[in-house]
Amino acid sequence: MIVPCFALSRTVRMMTDTGAVEMTGSLPGTSVSVDSRTDRRLHVIVNPMSGNGRTRRAWPTIDRRLRRLGFEIDFRMTEGSGDGARLGREAIESGVDEVVVVGGDGTVNEVVNGLFQASHGRSPEVIVSVLPAGTGRDFSRSMGLRSFDHALETLGHGQIVDLDVGRVDYVDAEGSKSCYFMNGGDVGIGAETAALLNRSSKVLGGKISYMLGAVRSIIHYRGKPARIEADGEVVHDDLMAMSVFSNGRYHAGGMDMAPRASMTDGYLELLVLSDVPKYSLLGSLLPSVYFGRHIDHPAVAYRRVKQVTVTSPEPLLFEVDGEQPGTTDITVSILPAALRVRMPAAR
Repeated sequence: MIVPCFALSRTVRMMTDTGAVEMTGSLPGTSVSVDSRTDRRLHVIVNPMSGNGRTRRAWPTIDRRLRRLGFEIDFRMTEGSGDGARLGREAIESGVDEVVVVGGDGTVNEVVNGLFQASHGRSPEVIVSVLPAGTGRDFSRSMGLRSFDHALETLGHGQIVDLDVGRVDYVDAEGSKSCYFMNGGDVGIGAETAALLNRSSKVLGGKISYMLGAVRSIIHYRGKPARIEADGEVVHDDLMAMSVFSNGRYHAGGMDMAPRASMTDGYLELLVLSDVPKYSLLGSLLPSVYFGRHIDHPAVAYRRVKQVTVTSPEPLLFEVDGEQPGTTDITVSILPAALRVRMPAAR
């Protein structure tokens, strides 16, 4: 497991030597520049344990394909917790031009945190590309990467876009900390589900694993007291089931959690789900979230914000990009156009 922190549109199936990979997505973004050269030197960070270890077996094939496309490859393998962040820091310190992350959402999260660490919280002077190889791949969906082959195509013919980045400020036993996220996070049921899945195997794949995990979390869920402020306005001060802050659109293995999200608009999408009966969660809200229809539910408050604070009389677990850095109280903010990312070319 990668532990981060410094601090349904069209579906395509792609066959590799490790089996079928299912991805969904739409095409976001505003172009900054297009680089169609395939003779670039790529600094590649690989999480061999992503996709339940399938990436380790697939890497020799991926490496050969990259070299056949004309790329010069300098790769590093993560070996355990914290390696992605360390390798991200080393990439900045070495002055590399482009970092390619081969892994899932947690791997991307950890590398990005390392990039921001080495840049002292400022926008890193590097381009980030993603070859999705994890279980959830929600950031890749939000980016508009339809498949692994599409990601390879994007390496050669993608557009470089300045994406927004989320930041969470919190306090733990060691003092004040900050961590960053590309896709999103939450307090409540989603964080409890992420914690459950990080202790379990995701051998059934992203969508099924996350759905079963959500059902288990809902069965054991109880409303938590929370006060939520959005841009200085109190939007909730009562028992809460979940509070989601999103930069990207998809979460939890393909849930269309934030259907209006854009990673280039300088805003977060905030979703607050009030305390509701479990039968409502299981019977209407959970099924509808895969189609983005949940935001019209009377128990859901949904808005665009720049900053969110979540406080509670008891520490509540929060997650970002599927990982758990700590507990509330937290302040979440958006850093506009903070990271250069290679995205699919506009069509």
